[in-house]
Amino acid sequence: MSASQFVLLTKLSCQLDALVVTTHPLLMNEHSFIKSIHRYLHPDVHSWKIHDTYTGGVPDAMYSGPAGLLFVEYKYVKELPKKATTSIKHSLSALQLQWLNRVNQPANAALIVGVADTCIIILDDFSSIICKNRYIEQSRSRKEAAEFIYNVTHNPQEGDNDVRINAARSRESSKDLGF
Repeated sequence: MSASQFVLLTKLSCQLDALVVTTHPLLMNEHSFIKSIHRYLHPDVHSWKIHDTYTGGVPDAMYSGPAGLLFVEYKYVKELPKKATTSIKHSLSALQLQWLNRVNQPANAALIVGVADTCIIILDDFSSIICKNRYIEQSRSRKEAAEFIYNVTHNPQEGDNDVRINAARSRESSKDLGF
């Protein structure tokens, strides 16, 4: 192996290691999950990662565009439960629930729960139970989550469509499972 081939192989190895660290689901946490969605955001979406040490329950992020505001609380879970009917424990606090419900009237609010490289977007009943079956049925890619954020803040008709579809799916899944 020549010296130039060795250098190239070393660079590729370092890039591969960096890729595994940033995208491997077992190494992901809530912060890196949010960043992974933000990488797909359209540049016209104004995003603000909120960090408020004085007030509890404030959503993780606010997004804005010509069609309005969207507040999002993110939760990341390391893995799905084994059983299909087991609920996903996402640790939404009572204060976070109050904030989401409060801002969902004058603006839009969403709870985005992520597992591995997918997520589910909850738009109306933030305290609803999310079981493994529901998660699998309604899961989206991180890129689709970023597109949802764009649609709500820039294309009101498309964003409203997403909201209605998800709300209907949410109610149907809850009824089907007896919740």
